[in-house]
Amino acid sequence: MDTNTPTSGTALITRGPSVRTSLLIALLGAAVAAAATIFVLRKEYTVGIEALLAAVALGGFGFAAYGLMQAVLALIDTAGERRRQDREVSERRKGDRARQPRR
Repeated sequence: MDTNTPTSGTALITRGPSVRTSLLIALLGAAVAAAATIFVLRKEYTVGIEALLAAVALGGFGFAAYGLMQAVLALIDTAGERRRQDREVSERRKGDRARQPRR
């Protein structure tokens, strides 16, 4: 028996980070981008260091955008999984409440 298959018989699909992890990535990226931007705007460093800080700020912004997109995708995936589980429960109904076969 495959250990990745739950008792219901359908395989679990892991698509990406959870909502919490995604938001943490976004928050850390935004903090890095904001801090690096503040250091660049102070103009206390040489041109090379400022260019490096600007690159770090751009990277932080990229991580923040990635984290937010992953959080949205995780929310969509959670809603879809919830709907799938509700559909499985409604299909298991017995007696008068059971779904009638399509003709």
